[in-house]
Amino acid sequence: MSDTSQNPCAEDFWDRVLAHVQNNVSKQCFETWFRPIGFSGRDGSGLHLTAPSEDFKQRLLENYSVVLVEAIGKAAGTPLAFEISAQACPKGADSDAPAESDLALPVVKAAALEAPSDRQPWLIEGLWTAAAVGVIGGQPKSGKTTLALDMAVSVASASPCLGTFSAYTPGPVLLYAAEESAAMLRCRLQTITSLRGLDFDHLDVRVIVTNSLRLDRGDDQVRLDATVSLHRPALLILDPLIRIHMADENASGDIAALLGYLRALQRKCGTAIALVHHVKKQVSSSTGAGYSLRGSSDLYAWLDSFLGSSPKSVKAL
Repeated sequence: MSDTSQNPCAEDFWDRVLAHVQNNVSKQCFETWFRPIGFSGRDGSGLHLTAPSEDFKQRLLENYSVVLVEAIGKAAGTPLAFEISAQACPKGADSDAPAESDLALPVVKAAALEAPSDRQPWLIEGLWTAAAVGVIGGQPKSGKTTLALDMAVSVASASPCLGTFSAYTPGPVLLYAAEESAAMLRCRLQTITSLRGLDFDHLDVRVIVTNSLRLDRGDDQVRLDATVSLHRPALLILDPLIRIHMADENASGDIAALLGYLRALQRKCGTAIALVHHVKKQVSSSTGAGYSLRGSSDLYAWLDSFLGSSPKSVKAL
């Protein structure tokens, strides 16, 4: 491992990495998750970093690895590997233990917290909040994809969703439809556009056409991150959730890691993310609608917005 005290250029490089990070995350996020990272050096194998603790390291990698990968790549001009080691807990009074101030969590006064932005709180009024993560849920063949495509046309064209709900934060839409053929997807989008009297050729819905997208894999996470960073969509639609991972949807740890990645992507790029997902076949009337979602309850805890579709709503379209 290189010695940064004898390699000031390496320290300058890490400063550039942090500068790229600051441009993509909030001030509070930067101070909490990136300022505490120690830079140990750079050599032929990549960057060597340290985290204050093993728990900090795991949470950082789960939620912000994409941000770190992109910032390092921009600073280096090419993808560059990195490793993070957790600082060992000091043992004994004679050890070179860091001061308590170095170990303490970052704290600021409430008045110093990032102020709310003045932007419009709705992506689609009454349906989906701006830059929200959430789920469009329903039984098979209940119109989940139809609702998602109607939202896509609405946001991309600034026209009312379902002919009723105003699109307050229009912009490009990025769509991955794993279960639709290209021809069928085009037909469905073109039909919705035509019914609204819009020009389909100018509809800014951008379709990801890869045959496979597995967001429980690091390489596909990096690819999606690069795609979202390039296109900067107002809305990203992934349809359906079950086709974009191979994890056990009932295993909270596996699902939490996947959702953590998507939350980090949303925070970094400021894009709303809508997952199309199935609900359970039998739902208790005594629980909220969100608990009807199939799989781990982490999914309900994660979401900001939730829409449910039913055969009646499809008929109304």
